[in-house]
Amino acid sequence: AAAGTPVTFGYTDNENANDNSQDRPTVILAASIDSTSMFHELSPGANTAASNILSLLLAAELLGSSIKDEVLDQLYSRIAFAFFQGESYGFIGSRSFVKDVTGGFECQAGNEGVPSVMKRKDETSTTRACLNPLRTDLTFQNLGDIRGMIAVDQVGNLGGGKNLYVQGGANAENGFDAFLSEVMIELSANGEYTAQASSAEDSLPPSPVSSLVQLSASGAGGVVLTGYDDAFVANSLYHSHLDSVSKSQSIDKDAIAASATLLARSAVAAAYQNENNEVDAATAAAYALNLLPNTVSASSTTFESLYNCLFSDGNCDTLIKYASVESANDAIRTGINLGIGQPLGKPPNYYVSVYNHENGQGFVAASGFKYGAMDSSAEDKDDYVKDYGEDENDTTLLRPSLLEMSLNGLLNDFLGRGSFADSNDETTPDLKACSSTNDCSKVSYCSSSDSNELAAISTCAGGQCICGSRAHYHPALDEAISPATNQAPGWFTIDENDQGVSAMIAEPFWSSFVGVRAYNDAGEGVGLFSSIAGAIFTLICLIVVHRLKKSLVKDKVY
Repeated sequence: AAAGTPVTFGYTDNENANDNSQDRPTVILAASIDSTSMFHELSPGANTAASNILSLLLAAELLGSSIKDEVLDQLYSRIAFAFFQGESYGFIGSRSFVKDVTGGFECQAGNEGVPSVMKRKDETSTTRACLNPLRTDLTFQNLGDIRGMIAVDQVGNLGGGKNLYVQGGANAENGFDAFLSEVMIELSANGEYTAQASSAEDSLPPSPVSSLVQLSASGAGGVVLTGYDDAFVANSLYHSHLDSVSKSQSIDKDAIAASATLLARSAVAAAYQNENNEVDAATAAAYALNLLPNTVSASSTTFESLYNCLFSDGNCDTLIKYASVESANDAIRTGINLGIGQPLGKPPNYYVSVYNHENGQGFVAASGFKYGAMDSSAEDKDDYVKDYGEDENDTTLLRPSLLEMSLNGLLNDFLGRGSFADSNDETTPDLKACSSTNDCSKVSYCSSSDSNELAAISTCAGGQCICGSRAHYHPALDEAISPATNQAPGWFTIDENDQGVSAMIAEPFWSSFVGVRAYNDAGEGVGLFSSIAGAIFTLICLIVVHRLKKSLVKDKVY
């Protein structure tokens, strides 16, 4: 999701570029939203996932509620927020996204794609899609070059201290990551929680930044804001079933709030830096502080509500409200109601789960059939495979999880408030209540003479009409795997020309109910002691039996 006016949905080539096209670089704030453990349905991820999600969401809210779109649009770089899925399994989400953006995604039938919903092909708000390889939304093509990335990791547990750490700073050829590191340290200098350079020198911890550095061949890079220095804090419970506030994990709410404030300010400072790197860190930091003087509070209503959802009750009313509205919006847009996807659970479970059309895999619905990818020009296609658009009800569909749908709605809400039409008293308008986008057609506060066309189109997010749709989905799928063409969802092909950027990860699904019990290895000493004790006990038993037998024989009862 991009801050500022929405990224244009239409196809934009380099010759017809505008202020919202791909020639404007992008600074990305990123977080991993999944976790894992030995048993998948016991992956609470309080520090390894929930703290990342909450800090980045609050950074988006601070940015969207404090700075008008027209101010953000004047910055040299665009600011975007990315929540990546499948990062615990080889950074699947970030690799897929970065590869498409930096590697130059190529759609088989042309990069202009097709209308994602045929019956709405003439509407400005309709996104484009590619049928093969399937991308239900091609808006990422207009993001432009990724100039740098700021990721966040495990900021909920600082080991009892108040020090945050900036990892990286010397991995990109353009030197922008070094600037990011300086800015973050400068911005936190006078705060209760301070950020300092990690003693790990130039190493990067596991994060989406690793994907950017690797896939850009170090042409671009970034930094990671963490709650640990050169090693995870003691009792970090990384990828453990104990990483839960209801068990052994201790979460510092103020640290998450401080991280959110630092992330928002750092993003503004990073976007302020110009093409020739003529702005020093101190100047950029001062500019960001001027635009964002307020801070995120751990006692705010938004913080407490989202904290409860992400750390305690994943099926809370707040997430269900946002996801329900997103589901209703999609049903109206496509004419097909897929409902809300996989629940997050109580307590939350951040395991990424199985990728299929019920959980994250997009598919094409055309002429009464469903396809994981579609090519009606293929010579070996079956007769029932018709051209996309032959039926006006043809559409691309996607059923994300409850977490993903609610994140989509929250980002639209938080970032959609900078396009409000200016009022005489410069106050925020009373937002109209809604249950779907249909209720927002007569909203007046999203229109103004100099508004971006997409920003003037109101949409419903979380029960309120806001301005413009800013959040988009992108598939989290290994780059060597593609949905099989003209086959039902769930069938995949392996790219024989895969360059081996990363290993494909497959694993059995281990349930905590499979009927086995696992024990920790106590070491050789305990085993040796048990063996000796058992042998001595056996010997004693033999002696007792032998003596008892002799006594019975002597008494003539045996």
